[in-house]
Amino acid sequence: MDLHTTNRSAAGISPGQHEGVLENQEREDSVASGTPAGTPGVTAAMLRQVIETSLSGICIVDHEGRIAFANASLLAMWGYNLHEIVGKPVTLLWLSRSEGQDCIGCTLSSGRWNGTVVARRRDASSFSARISAGTVRDPETADVWLLLSCIDTPVERKAESAPGHRRNLEAAVAAMPARFMDPVEIDPAIDNSLEELGRACEACRAYLSLFNDPRTLLGTTHEWCQPDQNPRRGESQKFLTTDLPWWVVEILEGETVLVSGVSREGRPGREEHELLNRHDATATLMVPLRLNGAVVGFVGFDRNTADARFADEDVALLSAAVHIIASALDRKQSEYLFRESEDLYQIVLDAITDTVTVVDTGLTLLLANDAFIAWCEDLGLATDVVGKDLFTVLPFLPPSARQLYERVARTGRPLTSERSLKFGDRDMILREMRIPIFEHGEVARIVTVGRDITAQREVEDLKSKAYAQIERNMEQFALLADHIRNPLQAIMGRAELLDDAGATEKIRQQVQRINGIIDQLDERWAESRKLSMFWRKYS
Repeated sequence: MDLHTTNRSAAGISPGQHEGVLENQEREDSVASGTPAGTPGVTAAMLRQVIETSLSGICIVDHEGRIAFANASLLAMWGYNLHEIVGKPVTLLWLSRSEGQDCIGCTLSSGRWNGTVVARRRDASSFSARISAGTVRDPETADVWLLLSCIDTPVERKAESAPGHRRNLEAAVAAMPARFMDPVEIDPAIDNSLEELGRACEACRAYLSLFNDPRTLLGTTHEWCQPDQNPRRGESQKFLTTDLPWWVVEILEGETVLVSGVSREGRPGREEHELLNRHDATATLMVPLRLNGAVVGFVGFDRNTADARFADEDVALLSAAVHIIASALDRKQSEYLFRESEDLYQIVLDAITDTVTVVDTGLTLLLANDAFIAWCEDLGLATDVVGKDLFTVLPFLPPSARQLYERVARTGRPLTSERSLKFGDRDMILREMRIPIFEHGEVARIVTVGRDITAQREVEDLKSKAYAQIERNMEQFALLADHIRNPLQAIMGRAELLDDAGATEKIRQQVQRINGIIDQLDERWAESRKLSMFWRKYS
């Protein structure tokens, strides 16, 4: 998005390291301003924006005395790019390294130091800078960090005697961050900022233009202009990628385009005059606007007065204003993508019939799906669960459950458990799987997928009892068949002793008939035995 963003990778700062720097940066800014980090209404994004857009140079130094972060104002003051100083000793900023070490030593011993020093720019030139330094202790690691706030004293004196329009321009830039606090109101904030900036720098037009993705179309999305100017908001301009105008090429390369009708080396004055005529201006300034490190458009300012020109101080202030607008647009885009992904994940989670919760390592509930809320409601528990401690939401959880979460956080491995719980007069059996979520190599959150398997266990118990009863019945049936055959043998033996051959034959036929029926029952018993084994195996 800005110089900081584009140079982080080149500087060797990993995303995790940069986030850690910003977290310390937010704490340090809170301490320096006397504002508690938990003050209602003051968010981390607000504190970060204050540091990023501050007109004072701000530098954050780690516990080893090396530069971890520098804002745009400090980089402009010393003439460095971020990747050139990150990781370097902070004494690089002093003309005399020994004097820098003395200042740092005083800050570490007393906790705060103020004074004017002789600083050394990248081009080896020197200047006077007023530095206010303080220490901040990281509550997590106990490391001591340094926060330096720097002002170029010649610039400070120059501001007091600056022309009226420059003082107005400084005031307009300073008022912008507060206007962009609410992402919902970003479009009116851009319009109001363009109007104030345009009036302050005595421009006849101030506008924001954005490219499409192929960079073949440029459209004006926001604009302020004087009453005598024709509005161009909503207008678009098409380009051929093989024949881009010179000023478009420079903007896409991240260069600021400043045209006042004076020829510059390598470019005929005629092309500049054509650009000015198209803008109906005598001077124009176009500052590239970056989002996520890529140029997506620019903010332009046109003047149409005689001998109109943009001084270097004006260009610097307007570039800072464009940086503020880019930060706001980037934040809005990030929040939109976050909300879109969050809504999508919530829809997916709510479609799952198992209970799903997400807790941090302190066991504070960060997210819960509809199934978990419905389960809590069924148990007569509170349904407003997000932000509360897990053991407050589910008071029936035993202490051993906390140990399971601690084990997942410590080992970083998933864990499945099954336990019987009692809540009031209700007995429950829960099966849970705990899955760790990593951030920067450490477990930051734990996802728990749970299922109340009480009803399932009751059905399984009934099935086991039914199978056992069937087995007993089949064993008794086998014995019953033997009990029937034994008396039949006795009846048949008695019949053969009779003198009546006809009666003996009739008895023999009935005995054979009964034996046939018992044989059929034996076959059915064998089939039932096989079926019972199949049920046990696959049900």
